[in-house]
Amino acid sequence: MNTAYKYLFKTLTLDLPAGNTQVSKTIELPKGAMIAAAAKVKGDPNKFLNLGLFEQGQEINTPIDISFWRDREIGNHMIDGFVPVNSDGSSEIEARLITPNGALTSAVNVQIVFVVAQERVC
Repeated sequence: MNTAYKYLFKTLTLDLPAGNTQVSKTIELPKGAMIAAAAKVKGDPNKFLNLGLFEQGQEINTPIDISFWRDREIGNHMIDGFVPVNSDGSSEIEARLITPNGALTSAVNVQIVFVVAQERVC
C-alpha cells in the first residue's frame, strides 16, 4: 500500500441462496489511481464458488474461485494482499458469484471490500 494516497473503502454483499447457481450485484466506484478488492465467505459453499467483476458488461476480472480473492497477510498494510481490479473507477462494477459445478446445497454470503486509492496526500 502506498501511504501517499487517501483511501476509500466500499463494501458489497452478495447472498447466494441454496439451490441457486449465480447471483450478481452492482456497486458504483469513484475514479481512483488504483482499485483493489478482497472477499470473505460466510457459509460453506462445498463446491467451487467463482467471483468475477464486470464493467459495462465486459469482464475486467476473470471469474475465479473465491479463495483467490481472500486478503492475504503479506506486506505491511491491510490492502497489500488485495486483488487488483482492472478498472480506474468512475463506473458501475458488477460482481458475479457463479457455481460452475451446479447449485449449492446451503446458502452463502460473500462480502467484497473494495479499496480506491484517491488523491495524493503528500
